Amino acid sequence: MTARTDTARLLALIPYLRSHPGVAVTEVARVFGVSTDRVIADLKILWMVGLPGGMPDDLIDIDMDAVDSDGTITITNADALPRPMRLTPDEAWSLLAALQVIADLADDTVRPAVESAVEKLRQVCPQAGPDPVEASLEADYDPRSEWFTGACANKWRIEIVHRRGDDPTPHTQIVDPVRVEVRDGHRYLVGWSMARKQWRTWRLDRIVTGRRVGHATNHGRPPETLEWFSDVVDEVTLTLAPRAGWVAEYHPVRHVEKDGDMWKVTFAVASATWLAELMVGLGPDVLSVDPPHAAAPALQLARAAAAANSIEISNREAVEKS
Repeated sequence: MTARTDTARLLALIPYLRSHPGVAVTEVARVFGVSTDRVIADLKILWMVGLPGGMPDDLIDIDMDAVDSDGTITITNADALPRPMRLTPDEAWSLLAALQVIADLADDTVRPAVESAVEKLRQVCPQAGPDPVEASLEADYDPRSEWFTGACANKWRIEIVHRRGDDPTPHTQIVDPVRVEVRDGHRYLVGWSMARKQWRTWRLDRIVTGRRVGHATNHGRPPETLEWFSDVVDEVTLTLAPRAGWVAEYHPVRHVEKDGDMWKVTFAVASATWLAELMVGLGPDVLSVDPPHAAAPALQLARAAAAANSIEISNREAVEKS
């Protein structure tokens, strides 16, 4: 049994028992293709099902004495369950908002179905009003998203010129795209990087250009979600002093290794500035950096901070002397 089959059976069991009062447990087991023990276990679950509130008058009533003594089943107080479901205004507004966001993201093949669902929802929920809520992603709208959505639908292989993080140098990559998604208010292209041989994401507003270069290959099904740092500039390993081991628990990391008393922590870095600020904050607890050139921004930041501090101290001393 699975949760899905169990739920489907329980939902079908209620109307069956309502229309067959006094039916034998053995007959129910035969009809539903389960054991009599399974039927009794289902009855004990249904005994705790009903309307919100959970009071005795809200729950389905089953004559368990008759089940034990006569082997028959009769349920009462289940008349409310066959009633058509009615959405509250809040539920209707939530569905309308979600559908409007989907329509904002959908391509031309999906948008008519979404708009039809919105219209039907408004018809069956007049209490929600003609325009109960307006939800849109237009603040982050990128007209190129339709082109990339079409590239995914048509299974194109594309070449993109992309800027990564705060790196001013554009990078060219060949990608087999599969979908455009929205996370944290930004649109991302999800696809297979031919260079890295793995699934990646690229922020759409950082893609300078894109063009079709061939037909995409099937690389299997991509994960539902990808790491937030998948759009990386570099991968950096810091060797940290024992007391800095907390870093691996506080920040997303790709690999952690204990080396004696020290920690080797590997980060996928989407911003050189973020890494520099982290390293300056850790100070002498950073024992080594691999690759070494990744330490350059941190050294520049530390020197700039030291110079600014020196000027501040000099100015303070001059004020005090005067």
